[in-house]
Amino acid sequence: MPFEPVSVARTLFQLLSRNPQLLHQFHLSRLQMEWSRLSAPYPDGTAPLAYDGVTLTLAVRNIVWRQELGLRHRELEAAIRAAWPELAFSELRFRVHELPRMPAPPAPPADPALRQRPIGRTTPGSPGEQEFRRLHDEWKDSEEPFARSLLRMLEQRLPEDKE
Repeated sequence: MPFEPVSVARTLFQLLSRNPQLLHQFHLSRLQMEWSRLSAPYPDGTAPLAYDGVTLTLAVRNIVWRQELGLRHRELEAAIRAAWPELAFSELRFRVHELPRMPAPPAPPADPALRQRPIGRTTPGSPGEQEFRRLHDEWKDSEEPFARSLLRMLEQRLPEDKE
């Protein structure tokens, strides 16, 4: 039997579909992370609070927002369905509640090619040496402690003068 590659998205969906509660939590987390892309003014005064597959509950910051969204709930529901078509809910509820802090999107892993490397001595005549000498000449008369420490560092990086 030959091996067929399977996409990560398909595998993840298969795993999540075995446990509906986990799937609903996944949708809620995704909705919370992407909530700011919803059209204004909704992201400013609302935030996803709970989702159970049938009901989507939104936290609203005060009673005035709750009343406003009660009048505009069809418009908000259409915006949510347009932004997240895979989210299946039949009821939209509003609860006056402190807006939860949205989880930050995960930081991308550091690129190993961009690792910092120590700066050694420059070679005579190199662009680095020319720049270091320019900075050294510019700061050599400064009395500021920060400039003095930078001068000491620059002196360690300049090529040794051989006379």
